Amino acid sequence: MNYLRSLLVLCAGLLVVSQPLQAQEKWGQRGLEINAFYGVLSGIGGGETEADPTQFQISNSSYFGGRLGYVFGGGFGIEGFFGYLTGAEATFAGLGNPRNENSSFQDDAAEAVNYGGDLVYWFQLGKNAQIGALAGAGWSAFSIDSVRVPDVSNPGAYGDGLADSGWEGAFTWNYGAAVKFFITRSLAIRVDWRNYVSPDGLERYRCTVNGYYECTDVDERILEPKTLMFTEFSGGLSLFLGGPKDSDGDGVPDDRDLCPNTPKGVAVDDNGCAFDDDMDGVPNYLDNCPDTPQGATVDASGCPMDSDGDGVYDGIDQCPNTPAGATVDSRGCPTDSDGDGVYDGIDQCPNTPRGATVDATGCPMDSDGDGVYDGIDQCPGTPAGATVDERGCLVSIELTDVEFEFDSYQLTPAAAAYVREMADAIAEQADPNGTGILELRGHTDSRGAAEYNQMLSERRAQAVLDYMLEVDIDIAGFRAQDRIRAVGFGETQPIDTNDTDEGRQRNRRVEFYIIR
Repeated sequence: MNYLRSLLVLCAGLLVVSQPLQAQEKWGQRGLEINAFYGVLSGIGGGETEADPTQFQISNSSYFGGRLGYVFGGGFGIEGFFGYLTGAEATFAGLGNPRNENSSFQDDAAEAVNYGGDLVYWFQLGKNAQIGALAGAGWSAFSIDSVRVPDVSNPGAYGDGLADSGWEGAFTWNYGAAVKFFITRSLAIRVDWRNYVSPDGLERYRCTVNGYYECTDVDERILEPKTLMFTEFSGGLSLFLGGPKDSDGDGVPDDRDLCPNTPKGVAVDDNGCAFDDDMDGVPNYLDNCPDTPQGATVDASGCPMDSDGDGVYDGIDQCPNTPAGATVDSRGCPTDSDGDGVYDGIDQCPNTPRGATVDATGCPMDSDGDGVYDGIDQCPGTPAGATVDERGCLVSIELTDVEFEFDSYQLTPAAAAYVREMADAIAEQADPNGTGILELRGHTDSRGAAEYNQMLSERRAQAVLDYMLEVDIDIAGFRAQDRIRAVGFGETQPIDTNDTDEGRQRNRRVEFYIIR
């Protein structure tokens, strides 16, 4: 019973261990198994009792035979077995034998035949290894070639003759375990251990060696039934025929192989398909880039592609047509740190102020050359040479082509035409706020008295204003709002030297000046 309990515990443990492996293909199932084995039978014999004092033992010797079985899907199977023991010796001694005190140690040749059938369940330890728990019943027969013949004239004693005991059989049941290691899909090494139990084996032999003609004395049994137990240890080769077909030899049968043409030697999953660890669609054995990030598009060799060359792989790249040279984020989309519409990496002026209009290189433009970038410039048509405020709107401008001869304040025709042109340009610079005063500021050189020069500068500024009024020039609405005036500064604000003719000519000038 200890053997049986140990076997049950072993089976329970194997069932737990084998569960994660059930998805693997189980070699040796759904086919016929033919097994040839060689081993020993051990422990055949009986112990000494009061009525059965002579001990005997059949020695270990060559035990060989075969098995024929069928394993169904799921691990269950049936098998029949046949074994033959030959070359053994039956050993007995008259220890404490009241009927034959002088009996001595003797060896007799013995044989045994063992056959029956078993139910078996195979636990999967891997694709190439299985361990089975089995139990069944059968018949065991033994023959001891020669035994001592009881002395008829002296009951309980032996004569000098020897006689063949003949074959003596008994019902047996067995339980055990087996291990199979597959060399190929159709060939495996098998090792078995079985314990056989015979409820009353070799009864006649026991009677004979104890000096009884019969095992009963009138109305009662002389020898009590004795259970005979012996153990088999064997190993051999198993050949498997039939079973599911596996055309590509990957261990997954054709009827559930989703990849039926896998090359030889390639490791496959439960569906018979080669492993693809990075899940890029290219199996490991063909993948030259086995660590491709999830989602990346790969070529036939399993390497990720980057069509726009931005360093972010196709399939992951959310902006797949990034211009060459542009800096991108982790999604593959180009960045524009200054928000000017020209991507970082291409932008040659990466710190453009917000709102400025830029060219193709990302550099801000200043169409009117006033120092305030287009897009930020609220007065984009400022005449050249004008002074502007931070919004790009006119503050002042020198009327460079309005020049006066010495001691004169009359406009020449050319100067008048220039004033009209400049007035039109300034009109386009309308103050967005509709406020401010437009001053026409007159200036002279330093020749002459200061009081005279002051008067002359005022007249020059007034001359320009009078001309504008005469020809009805409206500068940015200043005239309509009565916010235009003429003032003179005399010789007090020169812009050049008064020591040369050229310098003095520049100092004789009129300026538009907007006061806001």
